[in-house]
Amino acid sequence: MAWLPPPVPAIEFNIASTGMSKGIAQTKGPQFLTRGELAFGAIYLGAYIKNVDASTSDAEAAALVGVRTKAAGFDLAASAAWKRAVDPAPGSDTNALEVSASASRKIGRVTPRLSVVWSPDDLGGTRSTVFAEAGASYRFSKSLAASAAVGRRERQGGANYNAWNAGLTWDAWKHLSVDLRYYDTNAGSAQPFRARAVLSAKARF
Repeated sequence: MAWLPPPVPAIEFNIASTGMSKGIAQTKGPQFLTRGELAFGAIYLGAYIKNVDASTSDAEAAALVGVRTKAAGFDLAASAAWKRAVDPAPGSDTNALEVSASASRKIGRVTPRLSVVWSPDDLGGTRSTVFAEAGASYRFSKSLAASAAVGRRERQGGANYNAWNAGLTWDAWKHLSVDLRYYDTNAGSAQPFRARAVLSAKARF
């Protein structure tokens, strides 16, 4: 389409000692995530697949459309994803819509950020769910930053909880970043909710 700017492709590979989502663990061991993206200016199309350790599925895939833009000094982003459980257990939800939005603004070395993720009927046995998070990062140098965030998740068909995390991100190379982060919740010591340190690496090309 002539009115769209030329497409810019990207591919991303993530590996983490534990897969984390919305403040809690998705895996008992390492998680591998592959994500592809095709951007047309501020608009992009994407897809990902990752392993999960859930009673209802062993993997999750999604296709999504999103937008990233700037307004009044803020970095704004929003996306809608159609998630699908891979080889789901009988009776569990196979597909789910997930909508997310975020806003951040750089103020010197500090960047505050707000985000919200909502689904009317999530995968597995969880129905309506919303996760809201507020955080900030502080950049020590071009390659090293610290960040922390607190969040709250409300859901039907699952436990509500508060979550928080703090960690360091090192941009080791133009295409590679490494993150060491501590996660905890107020929901006790059961497997998805317990405190843990997570080491992850992301390569994007």
